[in-house]
Amino acid sequence: MKKTKKVYIIAEIGPNHNGSYKLAKRYIHMLAGSGVDAIKFQLCDPYMTFSLNSFRARYQKKAKGYNSKMDLFVEAKKMQLSKQEHLKLSKECKKLKLDYLCSAFDINSLKFLNEKLKIKKFKIASGEILSLDMLNYINKQNKPVILSTGLANFNEIRKSLNFLKGVRKKISLLHCVSNYPTEASDVNMLTLFELKKNFRCPVGFSDHTIDGLASIIAVSMGAPIIEKHVTIDKTMSGPDHQSSSTIKEFKELIKNIRLVEKIVGSKKKRFSKKDEEIFKVARKSIVTVRNIYPGEKMKPKDICYKRPGTGFSPLEKNKVLGKKVKQLIKKNTLILEKHFH
Repeated sequence: MKKTKKVYIIAEIGPNHNGSYKLAKRYIHMLAGSGVDAIKFQLCDPYMTFSLNSFRARYQKKAKGYNSKMDLFVEAKKMQLSKQEHLKLSKECKKLKLDYLCSAFDINSLKFLNEKLKIKKFKIASGEILSLDMLNYINKQNKPVILSTGLANFNEIRKSLNFLKGVRKKISLLHCVSNYPTEASDVNMLTLFELKKNFRCPVGFSDHTIDGLASIIAVSMGAPIIEKHVTIDKTMSGPDHQSSSTIKEFKELIKNIRLVEKIVGSKKKRFSKKDEEIFKVARKSIVTVRNIYPGEKMKPKDICYKRPGTGFSPLEKNKVLGKKVKQLIKKNTLILEKHFH
């Protein structure tokens, strides 16, 4: 039997390393061996990402450690790892047989990830879905693309894909709600089906809910990719910690996703060996309602249907009716091929 392709699970560290290379590396080692497929980070040059008019989202202002007096550029820079640290993290992932992924938020960071780190696939964050300089660059690289669709309507997604025609067959979308944390009533998981129907490509789920239930539902609906934020400690200062899963919670989610994969199975209707045993017990066969003596021909009034299912099926009654019996068949007994020879 052909195995179902396993769900690609991404642990999104994002800025949850709080600018510490040591902590970022610790995440990789804590998640290695858990069944996760990729560890994802973020990279940006604040001075190429933010303008003087930029401002923080409401959830960022509510985060522990938020300082309204701190300059946005200074704060963003404080949360970044250096390019050399990203290079070391990518090597650490490779050593542990994990994919290193990273969302870039400016064109120079994107070029660094592709040309220096040699990333295997591009991950486009929801906010960059119409960043034309980045889309045009990615379009020329002939690498797989994972495109998050939070904040975008179908028309915008279509426009973004038009800029990625060169890699169109290599694109996977992620249904995503960009509010942190996402309320259950805002998840709108049926969008998975509509995205797949409209854009004819794999559609996964980027989960910003508090627990893992939404991811489990997405997998049961056929999502081939799950991305979820992870933190070592939800009480740490920073914008994403409170809406992230702990390492323990994330490992439990992976375990449940792998279980759901088995439960979902394939579209093919099949029976296990245990089913075959129950089949014999629970199905019915053709049985005599009286003693049938040698030389008699089987008539409709001579048969009924009873368990087990090891004799002639009720659908095979034409193989029995009208046949001359060669040996005694006792009442309430299965009719078998040997009775006619």
